[in-house]
Amino acid sequence: MSKRSDAKKARRRKRQAARNERWIPDGVMEALTEQTTTAAVLEAFDERITERGWVFDEELSDEESALWFYPPSHAEVPDEDLVSVTTVVLTADDAADIAHVVFVGTADDYQFNFDELFECLDVVEAYRLGDPAPTFPDT
Repeated sequence: MSKRSDAKKARRRKRQAARNERWIPDGVMEALTEQTTTAAVLEAFDERITERGWVFDEELSDEESALWFYPPSHAEVPDEDLVSVTTVVLTADDAADIAHVVFVGTADDYQFNFDELFECLDVVEAYRLGDPAPTFPDT
């Protein structure tokens, strides 16, 4: 009986050792979960905005920010400190659901959560250089 008990204990230790090798520390798992969630949010945002004609700016986007621009709003802007096309920017520093909008010919930063942005996107897309500053309903 002792040999059977020892064999049983050995099998159990082997199973536990194998399980521990596959175990992912909580901090690592949380970071992976957060990154996966962020990637899913960005993918869904990209899908929604690009189907409306916005273009992801691969040249200016990086690990810290993702940019989309609205080609119909493009205009020649005399001041290089002002944007030449209406742009939506998501930054790593912000919460995952904050979008910055900068209108063509301005440097003003309008901030929206994603729901607000998509509710106001018609106004954002309609803005052209020289138009009065857009107004948005209280959301």
